[in-house]
Amino acid sequence: MDHKPAELDPAAHRYVWLANIIRDAVKSGAFREHEALPSERDLAEKYNVSRDTVRKAVRLMRERGVVYSDHGRGNFVSPAIVRGMTRFIDSFSEDTGKRGSVAGQTLLDVAPTGASLALSGLLNVPAGHPLMRVKRIRLIDDAPVGLHDAYFVLPRDAVLTRAQIERAGSLYKLLKERFAFTPAEAVENLSATAAEAEDAALLGIKPGSPLLVCERITLSDRREPIEYCVMKYVPGYRYSTRISAHSDAD
Repeated sequence: MDHKPAELDPAAHRYVWLANIIRDAVKSGAFREHEALPSERDLAEKYNVSRDTVRKAVRLMRERGVVYSDHGRGNFVSPAIVRGMTRFIDSFSEDTGKRGSVAGQTLLDVAPTGASLALSGLLNVPAGHPLMRVKRIRLIDDAPVGLHDAYFVLPRDAVLTRAQIERAGSLYKLLKERFAFTPAEAVENLSATAAEAEDAALLGIKPGSPLLVCERITLSDRREPIEYCVMKYVPGYRYSTRISAHSDAD
């Protein structure tokens, strides 16, 4: 692998930095599908890290769906279809762009709020802890496809405005640049519901129409909760995910 290392962010864990290098190398085409990665020893020497760091980076890549392991043979690049189905890190804008469409948004609410008892438990903060709420209609090629109601754990002095989000286009990109927001993985629960009148009006559908509901808790690279979001999608929105079995699964 002849891939120039990215500059190490001092705030990031070293294994995350290495995992991102491997991911970028795969994206750039430096590896073919099912091609073996260099050995732990070779990666450790090339990037001047410990073999434990390499193991953690590879484990993170497996969780992302970028690589898979074949016991006794090594680690290999996952097929593109698997990498494309992995719900990991990508923002709605990034995910939509990969599908060849243009993401958009209509902001409904941008305001600070205190954590409710329910949110305090989900985000591991005290009740009343300052959060930033951002509620939006999500668009694909100017057509409404979903509602996102998100609560973010940001620095106490953080100021986030409607104008900033509108200028940035991508909320995740803005949060990363301004507040070192570092989404690493997410835990999701999926369910279905019937659209209530308010949601139906916002999405341009009939009340009672089925909606896919996704509740997501986003974790930082330190595995701390930094976002809780309820996402509701109209019928026809394609939601892809990857399900893996543990080695001891029946």
